[in-house]
Amino acid sequence: MIGYGSLMSGFGLLNFGRLRVRAAARVALQNARRGFAKFSQHGDRFALALEPMRHDQPIEARTLPPDAPVSADLEGISLLVPPNDFGRLCDREGYSSGAVQRLRQEAAARREDLGAYLWAIFADAGHEIPAFRQELFKLVGYTSPHYVPHPVRLDGNRFAVTFLAPGREGSGSERVVPVRVRTGNDALLSAPEAWRRKPNQSQLQYFATCFLGGLHGIGVQDLLAPLAEERGLADRLRRIIAGEQPHELARFLDMTGLDHAAYWNAFGPPTQSLRRSGLEQFLRAAGDRTAAQPGKV
Repeated sequence: MIGYGSLMSGFGLLNFGRLRVRAAARVALQNARRGFAKFSQHGDRFALALEPMRHDQPIEARTLPPDAPVSADLEGISLLVPPNDFGRLCDREGYSSGAVQRLRQEAAARREDLGAYLWAIFADAGHEIPAFRQELFKLVGYTSPHYVPHPVRLDGNRFAVTFLAPGREGSGSERVVPVRVRTGNDALLSAPEAWRRKPNQSQLQYFATCFLGGLHGIGVQDLLAPLAEERGLADRLRRIIAGEQPHELARFLDMTGLDHAAYWNAFGPPTQSLRRSGLEQFLRAAGDRTAAQPGKV
């Protein structure tokens, strides 16, 4: 599966529990944008949502080698997990693991993995998200107002699954109204915009779970750039990130089950990750600002 928010850090996985990750990598997502848009079922905060920039085209992804420069595209993480762990992730995202198990059974009957099966349905629907979700609902009699599984073509000939938070395009059933519609949160918000509406500890901690993905070299510049307009929020986040930085690598390894060799092969030297992701510049900005003030040494 592909994660683009809290799944990018060990800090974000803490409340979920350990996964048995068989392989991991950074990925670049084409035709995709993200922002804080959906009231979370896990706290008083906005969670991240992913959307295609062009709704008539699919989201696709490519795996990034550990030494690849930061991509101009949005970046996330791919995690190869066994079916039971994927079911647990579905439950966390508010989509029934029982429903996804039925989809897996349909895929197995066609000798396909889940991602390829969902992609085939998506392609048959003309890559139209509303029609795709309606077909999923017909297959299993279920959909979610929170997140719905969505196929992503990976490296041209493989397929992954991510989760999209439905909006005005619908959940696949007229009876299941998306949370974003019920609460009037159709637009993707920047971190400062979300903070103005939810200035609380739950939102602050969620921001940190996403931004800490930068410690693994995942590009988070799109999330960090708007913080220039909200200095107080930026300084709070710097303090949290600096406090969690010494613990994040060990925590990520513990939560994913990866060993140091597998981690290095996927993400490269940790010393380069901070610079690659844009997080180093963000953390350094506070010191640069202080040094520039008159009378400061």
